[in-house]
Amino acid sequence: MNGLALPKRMRAAVYNGPHDITLEEVETPRPGAADILIQVVTCGICGSDVHSYKTGLYVQRGQIMGHEFMGRVVAVGEDVKGIGLGDRVTGFSAGVCGRCRACDDGGHILCADLFENSTGYGRPGAFADYVRIENAAPGVNVHRLPDHLPDIIAATVEPVSIGITAVAKSGVKRGDKVVVLGGGMIGNACLQAARRVGAEAVMVEVSPRRLALAEESGADGIFDARTGDALEWVMDRFGVSRYHFGRGGSADVVFEAAGNPITIRQSLEMVRPGGTICIVGLPEEAAPIDTTKIVHKLPTIIGSLGGDFTQAIAALAAEEIRTDHLVSHRFPLEESRRAFDTQLDALDSFKVMIHG
Repeated sequence: MNGLALPKRMRAAVYNGPHDITLEEVETPRPGAADILIQVVTCGICGSDVHSYKTGLYVQRGQIMGHEFMGRVVAVGEDVKGIGLGDRVTGFSAGVCGRCRACDDGGHILCADLFENSTGYGRPGAFADYVRIENAAPGVNVHRLPDHLPDIIAATVEPVSIGITAVAKSGVKRGDKVVVLGGGMIGNACLQAARRVGAEAVMVEVSPRRLALAEESGADGIFDARTGDALEWVMDRFGVSRYHFGRGGSADVVFEAAGNPITIRQSLEMVRPGGTICIVGLPEEAAPIDTTKIVHKLPTIIGSLGGDFTQAIAALAAEEIRTDHLVSHRFPLEESRRAFDTQLDALDSFKVMIHG
């Protein structure tokens, strides 16, 4: 293995239960022959991390979370090719079983073991001094970053990749009318990615700060859902579409990025007959919906998970998607709990970063 002399132990923010994260000393990961070790520079708090912090969803006690990160390579296994010491990188270590139907069909993202063996989920994440990428492969699970891309922007590659992939899966094209419900990081990424392909994209939110950031990100229209009926606003904006026994919006594509039962129901009202609803938000409670709207409007309803890091890096490097204005707070690793508590305040914060 090539690399620097590494400390035996490192600092890490360890999840102990809802609203309980503590800074602890843990063993520094030791990369194997096919792995690399990255010294973390900065890591963003994801919406899924917030769900875990609030409720315990997706993680077990003792987990080191964090997967929206960038850093520098400090150790390279002898079997790793194309990655060098000192490289600025981001990545995501994803472990799958290799035996189930999803793996056999090439749909590894559906493997039931994925979130037991991945960065920040099962495997130690990047709210730590160091993070390991297993079976490191350039362009697959580890990606070099352009020299001119600032660290803080580079740490947003993962959420931007989610938006780009959601837009691609939804088939958004030039001239489409797009509604994004929820103006957090993923919703903002969907908005910018939709506009990047030439769609007319609008944002519905309840946070004035997030609406202002959507406008700064190029939204063609914004609506504060606290001030009136969001469906009526969408119908005024994009027109009314009649369907069997009802009337609703004319959006070609609706991205549900709020993870709220109300907005999930609204997505069925706002989409045109035959349109597409893409679910990217993660609700903490089930949403009751009127399935007759699915029968009579025949929308395509898809979920989107994961993203294309290569496209995200290219879009950020070319400033086709911007995130520099979206980072609202930065905290050192030893203040991780304060960072999470800050991220919980959706009215005051946007993207909170934790740095080493």
